[in-house]
Amino acid sequence: MNSNTTRTIMNNLLRLGLAGGIFLAGCGPTFDPASLIETTRVVGARVEVEGAPDRAMPKPGETANVTWLITSPEATPPLGWAFAVCTPGTVGGKASLGCESTPLASFEGTASPPRISIAVPATSALGSATALILYGEICSGVDSGPLFDPQSGAPGCTGGGGTTVSLSIPVQQRDETNHNPIADRAFTFDGGVWAALATGEDPCVVGPRVAAGSNDHVIGNLTQGSDRETYTALSSDPPVATLVRETLQISQFTTAGELKNQFSFVDATDSNAETTVDVKWNAPQADAVPAAGLPVTFTFVVRDNRGGIDWTTRVACVN
Repeated sequence: MNSNTTRTIMNNLLRLGLAGGIFLAGCGPTFDPASLIETTRVVGARVEVEGAPDRAMPKPGETANVTWLITSPEATPPLGWAFAVCTPGTVGGKASLGCESTPLASFEGTASPPRISIAVPATSALGSATALILYGEICSGVDSGPLFDPQSGAPGCTGGGGTTVSLSIPVQQRDETNHNPIADRAFTFDGGVWAALATGEDPCVVGPRVAAGSNDHVIGNLTQGSDRETYTALSSDPPVATLVRETLQISQFTTAGELKNQFSFVDATDSNAETTVDVKWNAPQADAVPAAGLPVTFTFVVRDNRGGIDWTTRVACVN
Protein backbone atom coordinates (compact mmCIF):
# COMPACT_ATOMS: atom_id res chain seq x y z
CA MET A 1 0.00 0.00 0.00
CA ASN A 2 1.56 3.32 -1.02
CA SER A 3 1.46 6.51 1.03
CA ASN A 4 -1.18 8.13 -1.21
CA THR A 5 -3.53 5.17 -0.75
CA THR A 6 -2.97 5.24 3.00
CA ARG A 7 -3.68 8.97 3.13
CA THR A 8 -6.90 8.49 1.13
CA ILE A 9 -8.11 5.83 3.59
CA MET A 10 -7.17 8.09 6.50
CA ASN A 11 -9.12 10.97 5.01
CA ASN A 12 -12.17 8.82 4.39
CA LEU A 13 -12.15 7.53 7.96
CA LEU A 14 -11.77 11.02 9.34
CA ARG A 15 -14.69 12.16 7.21
CA LEU A 16 -16.78 9.44 8.78
CA GLY A 17 -16.08 10.96 12.16
CA LEU A 18 -13.47 8.45 13.32
CA ALA A 19 -10.84 11.04 14.18
CA GLY A 20 -11.09 9.85 17.75
CA GLY A 21 -9.97 6.31 16.88
CA ILE A 22 -8.59 5.48 13.45
CA PHE A 23 -8.38 1.86 12.34
CA LEU A 24 -6.41 0.89 9.24
CA ALA A 25 -6.20 -2.51 7.63
CA GLY A 26 -2.82 -3.59 6.32
CA CYS A 27 -2.07 -4.62 2.72
CA GLY A 28 0.62 -7.14 3.61
CA PRO A 29 3.42 -7.99 6.02
CA THR A 30 5.39 -4.82 5.16
CA PHE A 31 2.55 -2.44 6.09
CA ASP A 32 3.60 0.01 8.77
CA PRO A 33 1.36 0.00 11.87
CA ALA A 34 -1.18 2.79 12.31
CA SER A 35 0.56 3.67 15.58
CA LEU A 36 3.68 4.80 13.66
CA ILE A 37 3.64 8.54 12.86
CA GLU A 38 5.33 8.91 9.47
CA THR A 39 3.36 11.88 8.10
CA THR A 40 1.43 14.81 9.55
CA ARG A 41 -1.79 13.35 10.96
CA VAL A 42 -4.92 14.45 12.77
CA VAL A 43 -5.55 12.08 15.68
CA GLY A 44 -8.18 13.76 17.84
CA ALA A 45 -10.17 16.82 18.88
CA ARG A 46 -10.91 18.07 22.40
CA VAL A 47 -14.00 20.03 23.39
CA GLU A 48 -13.79 22.32 26.42
CA VAL A 49 -16.59 24.48 27.79
CA GLU A 50 -15.55 28.10 28.15
CA GLY A 51 -14.82 28.72 31.85
CA ALA A 52 -15.01 24.98 32.65
CA PRO A 53 -12.33 23.24 30.54
CA ASP A 54 -12.87 19.91 32.31
CA ARG A 55 -16.38 19.69 30.79
CA ALA A 56 -16.65 18.11 27.33
CA MET A 57 -20.38 18.65 26.79
CA PRO A 58 -21.59 22.27 26.48
CA LYS A 59 -25.07 23.45 27.37
CA PRO A 60 -27.23 25.55 25.02
CA GLY A 61 -26.02 29.14 25.15
CA GLU A 62 -22.48 28.27 26.29
CA THR A 63 -19.24 28.54 24.31
CA ALA A 64 -17.37 25.40 23.27
CA ASN A 65 -13.64 25.62 22.52
CA VAL A 66 -12.37 22.90 20.17
CA THR A 67 -8.67 22.06 19.79
CA TRP A 68 -7.37 19.56 17.23
CA LEU A 69 -4.39 17.31 17.94
CA ILE A 70 -1.93 17.22 15.04
CA THR A 71 1.10 14.93 15.15
CA SER A 72 4.14 14.79 12.87
CA PRO A 73 7.34 12.72 12.78
CA GLU A 74 9.32 15.97 13.20
CA ALA A 75 8.27 19.62 13.47
CA THR A 76 4.67 20.20 12.42
CA PRO A 77 4.60 21.91 8.99
CA PRO A 78 2.62 25.12 8.37
CA LEU A 79 -1.11 24.53 8.76
CA GLY A 80 -4.25 26.18 7.49
CA TRP A 81 -7.79 25.18 8.29
CA ALA A 82 -11.41 25.89 7.40
CA PHE A 83 -14.44 24.70 9.42
CA ALA A 84 -18.20 24.99 9.29
CA VAL A 85 -20.60 24.35 12.20
CA CYS A 86 -24.07 23.00 11.51
CA THR A 87 -26.88 21.01 13.04
CA PRO A 88 -26.96 17.29 12.09
CA GLY A 89 -28.54 16.34 8.79
CA THR A 90 -29.15 13.17 6.79
CA VAL A 91 -28.09 11.81 3.41
CA GLY A 92 -30.05 8.92 1.97
CA GLY A 93 -31.84 8.43 5.26
CA LYS A 94 -28.60 8.10 7.22
CA ALA A 95 -27.00 10.58 9.60
CA SER A 96 -24.48 12.82 7.86
CA LEU A 97 -21.27 14.07 9.44
CA GLY A 98 -21.02 16.85 6.87
CA CYS A 99 -22.95 20.12 6.60
CA GLU A 100 -26.21 19.46 4.78
CA SER A 101 -27.74 22.83 5.67
CA THR A 102 -26.59 26.43 5.86
CA PRO A 103 -23.74 26.60 8.39
CA LEU A 104 -24.40 28.32 11.70
CA ALA A 105 -20.85 29.68 11.61
CA SER A 106 -17.63 29.36 9.61
CA PHE A 107 -14.00 29.64 10.69
CA GLU A 108 -10.61 29.72 9.03
CA GLY A 109 -7.08 30.36 10.18
CA THR A 110 -3.44 29.28 10.23
CA ALA A 111 -2.77 28.82 13.95
CA SER A 112 -1.23 25.53 15.02
CA PRO A 113 -2.84 23.60 16.53
CA PRO A 114 -6.24 24.54 15.05
CA ARG A 115 -8.46 25.98 17.79
CA ILE A 116 -11.87 27.60 17.44
CA SER A 117 -14.62 28.88 19.74
CA ILE A 118 -18.22 27.94 18.95
CA ALA A 119 -21.22 29.78 20.37
CA VAL A 120 -23.73 27.01 21.07
CA PRO A 121 -27.24 28.18 20.05
CA ALA A 122 -30.00 28.52 22.62
CA THR A 123 -32.46 25.66 23.06
CA SER A 124 -35.09 27.46 20.97
CA ALA A 125 -32.66 27.74 18.03
CA LEU A 126 -31.42 24.14 18.32
CA GLY A 127 -34.91 22.70 17.98
CA SER A 128 -34.71 18.91 18.11
CA ALA A 129 -30.93 18.82 17.57
CA THR A 130 -28.97 17.27 20.44
CA ALA A 131 -25.54 17.84 18.90
CA LEU A 132 -23.58 20.11 16.58
CA ILE A 133 -21.43 18.98 13.67
CA LEU A 134 -18.01 20.59 13.18
CA TYR A 135 -16.94 19.77 9.64
CA GLY A 136 -13.86 20.97 7.82
CA GLU A 137 -10.46 20.61 6.22
CA ILE A 138 -7.03 20.86 7.82
CA CYS A 139 -4.47 21.89 5.21
CA SER A 140 -0.82 20.93 5.62
CA GLY A 141 2.20 22.45 3.88
CA VAL A 142 3.16 25.79 2.38
CA ASP A 143 1.30 25.07 -0.88
CA SER A 144 -2.06 24.28 0.70
CA GLY A 145 -4.31 26.90 2.28
CA PRO A 146 -7.91 27.07 3.53
CA LEU A 147 -10.82 28.12 1.34
CA PHE A 148 -14.62 28.02 1.18
CA ASP A 149 -16.51 26.97 -1.93
CA PRO A 150 -18.18 30.17 -3.22
CA GLN A 151 -21.38 28.30 -4.12
CA SER A 152 -21.86 25.68 -1.41
CA GLY A 153 -19.84 27.33 1.36
CA ALA A 154 -18.12 23.97 2.00
CA PRO A 155 -14.63 24.21 3.56
CA GLY A 156 -11.65 22.95 1.60
CA CYS A 157 -7.96 23.44 0.81
CA THR A 158 -6.23 24.95 -2.20
CA GLY A 159 -4.72 22.24 -4.34
CA GLY A 160 -6.80 19.61 -2.58
CA GLY A 161 -4.01 18.90 -0.10
CA GLY A 162 -6.06 18.58 3.08
CA THR A 163 -7.45 16.14 5.59
CA THR A 164 -11.24 16.07 5.90
CA VAL A 165 -12.40 15.95 9.50
CA SER A 166 -15.78 15.79 11.21
CA LEU A 167 -16.64 15.99 14.88
CA SER A 168 -20.00 15.51 16.56
CA ILE A 169 -20.32 17.74 19.64
CA PRO A 170 -23.09 16.52 21.98
CA VAL A 171 -25.06 19.30 23.66
CA GLN A 172 -26.04 18.72 27.29
CA GLN A 173 -29.80 18.28 27.54
CA ARG A 174 -30.26 17.31 31.18
CA ASP A 175 -28.30 17.59 34.42
CA GLU A 176 -26.00 14.74 33.44
CA THR A 177 -22.60 16.11 32.41
CA ASN A 178 -19.55 14.62 30.74
CA HIS A 179 -16.02 15.58 31.74
CA ASN A 180 -12.76 15.15 29.87
CA PRO A 181 -10.50 12.43 31.29
CA ILE A 182 -6.93 13.28 32.33
CA ALA A 183 -4.21 11.69 30.21
CA ASP A 184 -1.17 12.68 32.25
CA ARG A 185 -1.47 10.92 35.60
CA ALA A 186 1.92 9.18 35.72
CA PHE A 187 4.11 7.21 33.32
CA THR A 188 6.96 4.74 33.74
CA PHE A 189 9.52 3.47 31.23
CA ASP A 190 11.00 0.08 32.07
CA GLY A 191 9.92 0.63 35.66
CA GLY A 192 11.47 4.08 36.11
CA VAL A 193 9.55 7.34 36.47
CA TRP A 194 9.03 8.91 33.04
CA ALA A 195 8.38 12.63 33.33
CA ALA A 196 7.26 14.97 30.56
CA LEU A 197 10.09 16.72 28.74
CA ALA A 198 10.55 20.30 29.95
CA THR A 199 11.05 23.11 27.46
CA GLY A 200 14.63 23.18 26.24
CA GLU A 201 15.56 19.77 27.66
CA ASP A 202 17.45 17.33 25.43
CA PRO A 203 15.92 13.83 25.66
CA CYS A 204 19.29 12.33 24.75
CA VAL A 205 20.70 13.94 27.91
CA VAL A 206 17.86 13.53 30.42
CA GLY A 207 16.61 10.18 29.07
CA PRO A 208 15.30 7.60 29.17
CA ARG A 209 17.95 6.26 26.77
CA VAL A 210 17.83 2.84 25.14
CA ALA A 211 19.99 0.91 22.68
CA ALA A 212 19.03 0.75 19.01
CA GLY A 213 17.41 -2.57 18.14
CA SER A 214 16.49 -3.37 21.76
CA ASN A 215 13.06 -4.89 22.33
CA ASP A 216 10.19 -5.22 24.78
CA HIS A 217 10.56 -1.95 26.65
CA VAL A 218 7.56 -1.61 28.97
CA ILE A 219 5.64 1.67 29.11
CA GLY A 220 3.30 1.99 32.08
CA ASN A 221 0.40 4.45 31.99
CA LEU A 222 -1.48 5.14 35.24
CA THR A 223 -5.22 5.84 34.99
CA GLN A 224 -7.69 6.70 37.73
CA GLY A 225 -11.17 5.37 38.27
CA SER A 226 -12.49 8.93 38.51
CA ASP A 227 -11.85 9.30 34.77
CA ARG A 228 -14.58 6.72 34.06
CA GLU A 229 -17.87 8.44 34.89
CA THR A 230 -21.27 6.83 35.27
CA TYR A 231 -24.10 7.97 33.04
CA THR A 232 -27.58 6.93 31.99
CA ALA A 233 -28.01 4.98 28.76
CA LEU A 234 -30.93 3.17 27.16
CA SER A 235 -30.41 -0.58 27.00
CA SER A 236 -32.39 -3.82 26.66
CA ASP A 237 -35.52 -4.37 24.58
CA PRO A 238 -37.70 -2.46 25.17
CA PRO A 239 -35.16 0.28 26.03
CA VAL A 240 -34.77 0.94 29.74
CA ALA A 241 -32.79 3.80 31.30
CA THR A 242 -29.79 2.11 32.91
CA LEU A 243 -26.85 3.51 34.87
CA VAL A 244 -23.62 2.46 33.14
CA ARG A 245 -19.95 3.42 33.37
CA GLU A 246 -17.51 4.66 30.76
CA THR A 247 -14.67 2.60 29.30
CA LEU A 248 -11.34 4.31 28.66
CA GLN A 249 -9.65 3.81 25.30
CA ILE A 250 -6.00 4.83 25.05
CA SER A 251 -4.59 5.32 21.54
CA GLN A 252 -0.78 5.08 21.46
CA PHE A 253 1.50 6.54 18.79
CA THR A 254 5.26 6.69 18.26
CA THR A 255 7.52 8.45 15.76
CA ALA A 256 9.96 5.52 15.55
CA GLY A 257 10.18 1.87 16.51
CA GLU A 258 7.17 -0.36 17.01
CA LEU A 259 4.44 -0.38 19.65
CA LYS A 260 3.03 -3.85 20.24
CA ASN A 261 -0.51 -2.45 20.54
CA GLN A 262 -2.08 0.69 19.16
CA PHE A 263 -4.91 0.60 21.71
CA SER A 264 -5.19 -0.12 25.42
CA PHE A 265 -8.43 -0.20 27.42
CA VAL A 266 -9.69 0.15 30.96
CA ASP A 267 -13.06 -1.61 31.16
CA ALA A 268 -16.16 -0.21 32.79
CA THR A 269 -16.14 -3.21 35.14
CA ASP A 270 -12.71 -2.30 36.56
CA SER A 271 -13.46 -1.24 40.16
CA ASN A 272 -9.91 -0.17 41.09
CA ALA A 273 -9.21 3.40 42.16
CA GLU A 274 -6.06 3.27 40.00
CA THR A 275 -5.24 1.02 37.05
CA THR A 276 -1.95 0.89 35.16
CA VAL A 277 -2.05 -0.21 31.53
CA ASP A 278 1.17 -1.43 29.92
CA VAL A 279 2.31 -1.45 26.31
CA LYS A 280 5.57 -2.83 24.95
CA TRP A 281 7.76 -0.99 22.46
CA ASN A 282 10.66 -2.09 20.28
CA ALA A 283 13.34 0.50 19.50
CA PRO A 284 14.28 1.19 15.87
CA GLN A 285 17.26 -0.58 14.35
CA ALA A 286 20.74 0.97 14.33
CA ASP A 287 20.63 1.92 10.63
CA ALA A 288 17.77 4.34 11.41
CA VAL A 289 19.56 6.03 14.34
CA PRO A 290 22.05 8.91 13.84
CA ALA A 291 25.29 9.02 15.82
CA ALA A 292 23.98 11.79 18.10
CA GLY A 293 20.95 9.72 19.04
CA LEU A 294 17.33 9.71 17.89
CA PRO A 295 14.62 11.42 19.98
CA VAL A 296 11.39 9.42 19.77
CA THR A 297 8.09 11.07 20.66
CA PHE A 298 5.20 9.04 22.07
CA THR A 299 1.65 10.42 22.04
CA PHE A 300 -1.08 9.00 24.28
CA VAL A 301 -4.72 9.92 23.52
CA VAL A 302 -7.29 8.99 26.19
CA ARG A 303 -11.00 8.84 25.28
CA ASP A 304 -14.07 8.03 27.33
CA ASN A 305 -16.07 7.20 24.15
CA ARG A 306 -18.71 9.82 25.01
CA GLY A 307 -16.80 12.78 23.60
CA GLY A 308 -14.35 13.31 26.47
CA ILE A 309 -10.70 13.28 25.40
CA ASP A 310 -7.23 14.27 26.59
CA TRP A 311 -3.69 13.66 25.42
CA THR A 312 -0.08 13.92 26.50
CA THR A 313 3.39 13.13 25.14
CA ARG A 314 6.62 11.59 26.35
CA VAL A 315 10.06 11.50 24.71
CA ALA A 316 12.82 8.87 24.84
CA CYS A 317 16.21 8.69 23.12
CA VAL A 318 17.63 5.82 21.07
CA ASN A 319 21.45 5.64 20.88
